[in-house]
Amino acid sequence: MSSSPTDRCASRVTAFALALFLGMTQYAFAQTDPLPSWNETPVKQALLDFARDATTEEGPGFIPPDERIAVFDMDGTLIPEKPIPLALIPVLDDIQQAVAAKPELAEKPAVAALLKGDEAALHAAGEQGINDLIAVATDGRTTEDIVQNVRSLVDGKTSARFDVPYSRAVYQPMREVIALLEANGFTIWICSGSPLLITRELSQEMFGIPPERVMGSYVGTRLDEQDGKTVLVFDGTIARLNDGEGKPVTINLAIGQRPAFVGGNEGGRGDIAMMRWSMDRDGPSFQLLVNHDDESREFAYSEPDNYSLNAAKEYGFHVVSIRDDWKTIIDRK
Repeated sequence: MSSSPTDRCASRVTAFALALFLGMTQYAFAQTDPLPSWNETPVKQALLDFARDATTEEGPGFIPPDERIAVFDMDGTLIPEKPIPLALIPVLDDIQQAVAAKPELAEKPAVAALLKGDEAALHAAGEQGINDLIAVATDGRTTEDIVQNVRSLVDGKTSARFDVPYSRAVYQPMREVIALLEANGFTIWICSGSPLLITRELSQEMFGIPPERVMGSYVGTRLDEQDGKTVLVFDGTIARLNDGEGKPVTINLAIGQRPAFVGGNEGGRGDIAMMRWSMDRDGPSFQLLVNHDDESREFAYSEPDNYSLNAAKEYGFHVVSIRDDWKTIIDRK
C-alpha cells in the first residue's frame, strides 16, 4: 500500500529535523575546545592530535589502554615554583622554630637562604635544598602532627603574585591537559622532587590526583611508640631525593612501565631524564616541557646553560612558551 502525500511530507520533515539535529550536535561537539586556556599554536594542536591518535585503533599513534600512563612533575609544571616552592608554605614557622632551638641549622645553605629571604639562592638550592628544609622542620615529629594542618595552612596563605590561596595557584592550561588525557583513558601520576608528606596531602584537592598516585622525595622515618600507640616519626634525614636520573627509577618502582606522556619544566634540569625514558618506550609518546619566559604574567627564568631547552631541541620534545602558548595562567575565579 502506497503512502499518502501527507505521510511522505511528514517523513521528509522528520528526516530533515533529524539531519539538522545531528548536524548541530556535531557542530557543537566540534566547537567544544578541551584546551580553552591555550592559544592556537602548534603545541596545542600537537596535544590534541596526540590524544586523538592515542585512541584511534589501528592508527599509527594508537596506545593500548593499559599503556596510557601520563606522569607530571609538580613544581614549575603544574604550579608556580617561585617565589617559594609550595612544599615550604606549611612549614615556614616550623623551620624558624627549629633554627631557634638549634642555631647551627642556619649554616645549611637552603636554611640560610630562606631566613635571609634570598629567593635566587633558595631556587638555586633546588630539590636538595627544599628537602633539607623539610627535614629540619619535621625532625622528631610524627607524620600525623605534620600532615593534619597542611591543607588549612596552605589554604590560609595567599600567593601575592596571583592573589589566590596557594591551594588554587594551579596552572589552568595544565589542568586542561590533565582533563584531556583523562578523557582519553590516561591514568595520571605526579613524580615530584618535593617531599611526599606535603604533596600527597594536596594532590587530590589541587589536581584531582589521588595521593596513591603521587611520587616524590621522602624524609627518613622510623616506627616509635608514644603513649602506648605506634607512630611514625621523622628523623631529620632525607631517605630519598627524587630528582633527575632518580625519577625514572621511582616511576619504574611505582608503575612498572615507561609512561607514554611526561610533562616537566625547564629551570632545574630535573625532568629531562624521565622525559628521555618516556621517549625511548616502544610505541608513541609525548614529552611536554614548560618554558618560563613570561616575566609580565608569571616569572622568567632558565638554567644558566639552557640544559633543558637544549635537550628539548635535541630530542624533539614539545616546548610550551608560557608567554606565547597560554591565554590564561591561573584561574582566579
